[in-house]
Amino acid sequence: MNEFDRNNYEYWKWGIFYNNPTDSSIWVSKRTGLGWTLNFAHPLSYLIMVLLVIAPLFIGLVSTGLLKF
Repeated sequence: MNEFDRNNYEYWKWGIFYNNPTDSSIWVSKRTGLGWTLNFAHPLSYLIMVLLVIAPLFIGLVSTGLLKF
């Protein structure tokens, strides 16, 4: 997949969410060139998003003592 295809507006929802079922990449560079985003057409991207949200919450709960082992 080349950069021209990734910059196509039809693959960007609201200009920020990349969704291209023909692109097998999970991580793609943002259109602005600063950083990376997930390809939300790839099923694994939703698992990654959940882990990115749950991990800091888990660390915060453990560090404040609200979740004990």
